[in-house]
Amino acid sequence: MMDTMAAVVYTAPEEMTYVPEYRSTQQDRDDDVLLRIESVGICGSDMHAYHGKDPRRKPGLILGHEFCGEIVEGSRQGQLVTGNPLITCGKCDFCLQGRDNLCTDRDMIGMTRLGAFAQFMAIPERCLIDAPNDMNPNHIALTEPAATVIHAVDLAINGLNQPINECRVMVIGAGAIGLLTALLLKSYGVKMQVLETNLSRHLCVKEHVGIDPTNPLTESINDNSFDVVIDCVGSKKTSSLSFKTIKAGGVIVNVGLQNWTSEIDIRKLTLQEIKLIGCYTYTMKDFKSALKAIEEGRFGNLSWISELPLSDANLAFKKLHNGTMASAKVILKPHK
Repeated sequence: MMDTMAAVVYTAPEEMTYVPEYRSTQQDRDDDVLLRIESVGICGSDMHAYHGKDPRRKPGLILGHEFCGEIVEGSRQGQLVTGNPLITCGKCDFCLQGRDNLCTDRDMIGMTRLGAFAQFMAIPERCLIDAPNDMNPNHIALTEPAATVIHAVDLAINGLNQPINECRVMVIGAGAIGLLTALLLKSYGVKMQVLETNLSRHLCVKEHVGIDPTNPLTESINDNSFDVVIDCVGSKKTSSLSFKTIKAGGVIVNVGLQNWTSEIDIRKLTLQEIKLIGCYTYTMKDFKSALKAIEEGRFGNLSWISELPLSDANLAFKKLHNGTMASAKVILKPHK
């Protein structure tokens, strides 16, 4: 790690502090690579920490795990990369099964290790994935949320008894994960409905997905009307809505974790053979697939991203907290 660098530190609930000369006490590992962070996204889990609702992320931590960086040392100096923030052991049963997202002995960038809301960051080399050096760093930084989406949609596809393009699908939420989910489903030719209560995001959905989103606060949704529901919010209300609207034999994939507890309609789950699938992050395979899918344009042109300098992080978090940020994804630029 650099002796000093500009960084944003989560210092207290609803408080992100810009530190122009942050001095790290983290001990780098022998296999760590130093990155110059070019772009870093604000994730929903960063917002959970900001709200003081994630006991795993404690004040004093540099958050941020959706990143694009440039290697600054060694033979690969200058190579643009993204990276899997889950630092897995590679030895447990889950890792050996290729389900490394469930590793029993894992660290995580922006949780147990310093994150990417900084000018520089150290990460084990095995976590890195090379990106084309002519690719937009903001797009590269979307690999992490896009990998979550690929993992979620694949879980839905594997749980179905028919092709997903023959299904009616509901996506709950049009933040970054929900919007990316809708865009990926669009590439499959899926008929879908997108729910979003933030009206400032409706135009974005209409422009990029090509459908009119639904505001569930003012518009009704028919019960038992969807083959697949992908909940990218994960609140008690959206969990209840998922069960009300899913058809018999349908698949619910829960991605969001706005609330850590919810009520499940266990009677409908059992009598109508509903498949409820939890989706946690991604595997390394998903991560590589996500970068390729972004490069190939399967998520569209990504022109809906907003960009701010790292020093404006607290402002960005406040706007996201207040629901006044129209963009589904805010990218922070540490060197601007």
